[in-house]
Amino acid sequence: MSAPLDVQRCGAVTAVGLSAAQTCAAIRARISGVADVFPAQPPKPPVAGARVPAAHELRRSPARWLANLAARAVRECLGAEDAARTALVLSVPEAYRRHPGLAAEAPGRLLEQVEARLGVRFHPSSRVVQDGHAGAASALALARELLGRAELTGCIVGGVDSLLNAEDVGRLQAAFRLKDANEPQGVIPGEGAACVLVTRADERATPLARVVGVGLAQEPDTALGPRFSQGRGIRRALEAALRDARVAEASLDWRVSDMNGERYRAWETLLTEFRFYRTRRESFSPTYFAASVGDLGAAAGALGLVTAVAGLSRGWAPGPRAVCEASSDEGLRGAVVVDAPREGPRPPFRAGAGWPAGFCAVS
Repeated sequence: MSAPLDVQRCGAVTAVGLSAAQTCAAIRARISGVADVFPAQPPKPPVAGARVPAAHELRRSPARWLANLAARAVRECLGAEDAARTALVLSVPEAYRRHPGLAAEAPGRLLEQVEARLGVRFHPSSRVVQDGHAGAASALALARELLGRAELTGCIVGGVDSLLNAEDVGRLQAAFRLKDANEPQGVIPGEGAACVLVTRADERATPLARVVGVGLAQEPDTALGPRFSQGRGIRRALEAALRDARVAEASLDWRVSDMNGERYRAWETLLTEFRFYRTRRESFSPTYFAASVGDLGAAAGALGLVTAVAGLSRGWAPGPRAVCEASSDEGLRGAVVVDAPREGPRPPFRAGAGWPAGFCAVS
């Protein structure tokens, strides 16, 4: 890889935790934040989802809610960094969804709202990407380019989304993709935000983890089309990530996937195991964090990265090298290879900022 990236901090807010440490501990413990969130008139059953517990005023509008979620995760990442020398690359809901929390003509306004809540101004190179689940992988590729600039000291890569709105729930129901009594292999909508602070690799430092490979590819048989994926796109993304990292498939110890339980994704995940993971291992159990937090949409790729960093940095990962997989509805596939820090004192994996006013531990 021409430019490895050091992960210095993590941030997250989900249905099972209001910080990265809480969220990853819950995912490790297999705690579920799924509950009935949308009531329905009998005989229709309620819609299950994974809702972030928060004060009502933070949800006053979809736009306000997305900005509050993103600001919470970014604040945890920022710490004492100079925001003016830090770029923010944020993955947001795809354009085709017409998310009620985004201005269709200017999704970049979300960055301004996040800056206003944090009281900072990020580097002008900050931007949003609308690449879906795999947005974190494309954002990492962009961060590598941005960190080539001398004036930048770091880049916050993350994502924010909420599928718990009438538009997305209705869209999933109409396509028979929503998990309910009639569709056991469907999407459980969730919401949240996640991000990591990455810097140029420094061999003298001991970061939380190191991103050593990023791969992107396109899957022609998308979740929005009539055909099931055969796993070709994610396989090409994984192969690209391994070439970028200059490592072999046999060296991978842990697989962190954004697989959401939907039939389309379940088939793709199964076929990927046959097509790509060919090395015989005694154990290679994947981590599917959507079982705890639901489908996080554009934030899913970033949360997969946060989960991998937590396991590698705190020693509960099965080994020192993880691969994160993400698959977007519109066909983008992303893979990221992450290495554990070298032997030595591990930096604490905990929030760098206090709890924001309004967020609460119970709903």
